[in-house]
Amino acid sequence: MLEPVKVPGEMVRFMKASWETYLRIMETIQAQTEKILEVMLTQSSAVQDEGKQMIKQWTEMMKEAQAQYKKIMEENLSKLESMINKE
Repeated sequence: MLEPVKVPGEMVRFMKASWETYLRIMETIQAQTEKILEVMLTQSSAVQDEGKQMIKQWTEMMKEAQAQYKKIMEENLSKLESMINKE
């Protein structure tokens, strides 16, 4: 049985484990989507070169935004963990 003092730490560990699982799933989906999009862009003549370039730029911006989001969340989870461990 958990001691009440340890509950916040266990909750943070659970959040962190859930977060890491979510990240792996998100990264896998992103990689698969990129592969599908690349195949569609190379095999389709419906999208003009300007459109293809725009889609590639959009994909790169999404990667950068996801990396920033990941970094911020990891920093905040670490801060939360250190705050709880101090108590």
